[in-house]
Amino acid sequence: MPLLGKAEKAQLEELILERLTDYFEREGPTSLLAEGLRVIVNGTGVDLDHGESRDPLASVPVKTLFTALCYLDSPTKAIPRDALSSLATEATSAAAAQINRIASA
Repeated sequence: MPLLGKAEKAQLEELILERLTDYFEREGPTSLLAEGLRVIVNGTGVDLDHGESRDPLASVPVKTLFTALCYLDSPTKAIPRDALSSLATEATSAAAAQINRIASA
């Protein structure tokens, strides 16, 4: 039985989108493609870090997501605001898969 069902995944996606948006507004559109940036899920919630968090429940490097890959070769190497939703959806799927593996272990 998965730990994250449909409703929990929707809540997780909202949290991830919120963190990505905050980071985008604070650091700028090029910051989301920074080396080592990852979306993490731990006991206190969702955050973005560069590897500082030890043993999170889920860790998704932003540069591995399809949406981010599409912008790595762009002239500006920046993710536009309108792509944040897609980025959040992809990060949610990857994080939920990692978390749900815990339940099956």
